[in-house]
Amino acid sequence: MRKRKLGLYYGTVKSVGGGQHVMAWADSREHALNLVEAALTATGPVQGSVVGPVARLPADVMKPGVFVEVMLPRKS
Repeated sequence: MRKRKLGLYYGTVKSVGGGQHVMAWADSREHALNLVEAALTATGPVQGSVVGPVARLPADVMKPGVFVEVMLPRKS
């Protein structure tokens, strides 16, 4: 029996807030984008793409989740 594994996906997405870099531990690219949409609390689909998996870990080591780059306001 094969252990379930999660892949690390990386990409850039564009939403109402602008472009942001993301990393997600997910089952698939679609799952990664769904996690990103939920993290951004987007009312509609986000546009962008993710590549990967860049790495894989067993699902009992890493849980599904997402990291979204926080854009800091520019200093004047």
